Amino acid sequence: MQQVLRSLFVDLLIQKTLKVKSSVTKRDNAYSVPRLTINIKKQCTIMETRDKLFTEEQYLKQLKMYDEDISYYEQMHLSGKHIGYDSLFNYRLRYLLVQYSMGQDIDKLKNNYVKALKTIPRFWTDNGFYIEMLWLLSIGIMLDYEDDLIHGLVQLIKDTEAKDYIYDTLIRYRFPDWKRTTNQVLYPSPYRIAITVTELAEQDKAEAVKRLEKYLKKEWYRGHSDLSWHDDHKYGINHDGYWCFESGALVKVLGLDDSSLKGLPYYPYDMVHWNDNIK
Repeated sequence: MQQVLRSLFVDLLIQKTLKVKSSVTKRDNAYSVPRLTINIKKQCTIMETRDKLFTEEQYLKQLKMYDEDISYYEQMHLSGKHIGYDSLFNYRLRYLLVQYSMGQDIDKLKNNYVKALKTIPRFWTDNGFYIEMLWLLSIGIMLDYEDDLIHGLVQLIKDTEAKDYIYDTLIRYRFPDWKRTTNQVLYPSPYRIAITVTELAEQDKAEAVKRLEKYLKKEWYRGHSDLSWHDDHKYGINHDGYWCFESGALVKVLGLDDSSLKGLPYYPYDMVHWNDNIK
């Protein structure tokens, strides 16, 4: 009898132990993965956000949202509905901006840059998409992307007969045979400053840098107060980052010393110097 009772007791103890182990295992599976993810995320978050008006968590949330938007339009095009290319381009470009703002490595930007280039010929004009072209030209020049990529933008500008001083200045840096088409900018506020900086650089590069510094500190952001993304960080919903990409491109094109511009809001210093450690 004692043997039977002992056996029943052992069986009950084993079953109870198994239940406890099973419960612990399930709980570990439910929580260890998130914990592991958080730990990995913390380890991967050695990158520092470049635009600090949003957190990395907010930027990651945006990337996920843009991924969904991009997928929606890609599926639409695969189904034969060839509409919304401007929206697809917009999300791809915004994805790239967020990547840069949140601190991702420079070499991770190229994939979305190339995809944006493939989309823009389907709809682009200088009326309404001027700044997007300026950004793409500037980023391509700062990051030394291949001539074939930049040439696609140049051809688009040529085909649409867009005449702009900054476009000309940037294009001539990569394609010296390009003829200057105008001494004006399509949108004087705030871009006419680029003319002043370029002309100053021919006489006194230090003064050109000072003028560019003033542009970054007092004029660039204010000069875009009429655009939808101005002040968007204040609402905590969407914020791709505020970047004056043309300032970095001008520094590179004009051969300016930008050491005094490092750390200024809106200035993409590490795009200009992306290959300093490679040389």
